[in-house]
Amino acid sequence: MKLNRKIVLLVFGLIVFGFVGYCFLSVDLFAGKEDRELEKLFSDMGVTQIPSVKDPLEFNLNEPFGQPVSLSDFRGKIVFINFWTTWCLACVIEMPSMEKLHQTFKDKDFVMLAINLQEPALKIIEFFKEYKLTFTALLDTTGDVGAGFGIRAIPTTFILDKNGRLIGKVFGPREWDGRKSLALFEYLTDSDVARSN
Repeated sequence: MKLNRKIVLLVFGLIVFGFVGYCFLSVDLFAGKEDRELEKLFSDMGVTQIPSVKDPLEFNLNEPFGQPVSLSDFRGKIVFINFWTTWCLACVIEMPSMEKLHQTFKDKDFVMLAINLQEPALKIIEFFKEYKLTFTALLDTTGDVGAGFGIRAIPTTFILDKNGRLIGKVFGPREWDGRKSLALFEYLTDSDVARSN
């Protein structure tokens, strides 16, 4: 009788241990698949993937009309941050494709911030009007935010997850309205990989 009880307990223990092990293994396998998919999407766009950082980024800047904006206002959204100037030809060339990306994802968990480096507000207002840009412009009048991001060339773009953590970096212009870009941001806005906790 005692032997049968030990066998039953042993079999039960093995079943429970096997089930728990399977659950953990399945989570790791699915997480690995999602990580590989994101890595491929970033690679296709020439985005440098940034290893996961625990702390969210934060800054406070003004829009050209003086409205204050905090990066933390956008928690729960994928944040596209582009550093630029009006005298940078590559910056100007990529702006129409940024506008198309913004129009495609503006009603999803996505926000686009174009941070101008040390130019007057009126110049930015006129530029946005001329090029019919509707995404959010911010003014880094002192250059401190750009310095904090380590900006050495423009345009430079950063991608933040829904927790406000840096996950990607791009040097130079991109075709932001192209098929590969749309696939990347579709994945980021829909995926649990970048979902806010």
